[in-house]
Amino acid sequence: FFEFARRTGFARIELNHKVTSAMLDGLDLKRFQVSSVHEPCPADISADELKKRDWLISSIDEDRRREGVKAIQRSIDLASRWKIPAIVIHAGHTDPDMDPEKKLRALIASGRRASDEYHEIHRQMIQARAEAAVASFASVKKSVLELLAHAEKTGVRLGIENRYHYMEFPSPNELEILLALAEPGRLGFIYDVGHAQVLDRLGFFPHEEWLQRFGKRIIGAHLHDVIGTTDHYAPGLGEVDFAMVAAYLPETAFRTCEFQTINTPEQVKAGLKFLMENGCIAAGLSSK
Repeated sequence: FFEFARRTGFARIELNHKVTSAMLDGLDLKRFQVSSVHEPCPADISADELKKRDWLISSIDEDRRREGVKAIQRSIDLASRWKIPAIVIHAGHTDPDMDPEKKLRALIASGRRASDEYHEIHRQMIQARAEAAVASFASVKKSVLELLAHAEKTGVRLGIENRYHYMEFPSPNELEILLALAEPGRLGFIYDVGHAQVLDRLGFFPHEEWLQRFGKRIIGAHLHDVIGTTDHYAPGLGEVDFAMVAAYLPETAFRTCEFQTINTPEQVKAGLKFLMENGCIAAGLSSK
């Protein structure tokens, strides 16, 4: 994977939440430039398993919340050991029930976004999130402060990512509260293009709102395209306005291309070229 990325033109790598300690054993990371670590990495307990156990920094159960904090602390320690400057943090969720959102996505896919059923589910989701979020968001704030304390002497910068599902943290207003917990040199925003596009398409937060409000706090961006409410396509295959995105990205922010295996090697190469042509990356700035 690393060698393919280098041959394709990517300058750096993001170690993501699929990478285990066994995969890292024997690998000399000094041979490659690593832009960031996406927790939980090393993923000796997978991201899916952490969710299943509710070992998340949003958990209202203190023991489970602490396990979520420990998982991210391990990522901070990995980044510190290899002098990797930043980590990507998922901030958990208010409610694990995805059924209402699945129905919303199905209605959009079938051309029924203007239906009464869509509007009723949409209304119910907003109400449910508002009612459930208070306690779990308090856990998120407490956890972020603990993670900042853990990272303080390491020089590792923490980045909070906007998420794919509506019931996940943070909303734009919640992100504003979290970013106020520390100065930009210690805590920033990981802007995920596809997630912002999907939540806009679902009818919750306008895509550009994230950029208008938090563009100056972006420390890294996850770049991928979206078709309907499905993300992780190579740029140029979907509906994202990458010229709009490029206008807000700080020059210093790292760029990570998050492409799933649905994309062919040719599409990956074309996507990288597309991002260059649309001003999102310059030669030597992208990671994979």
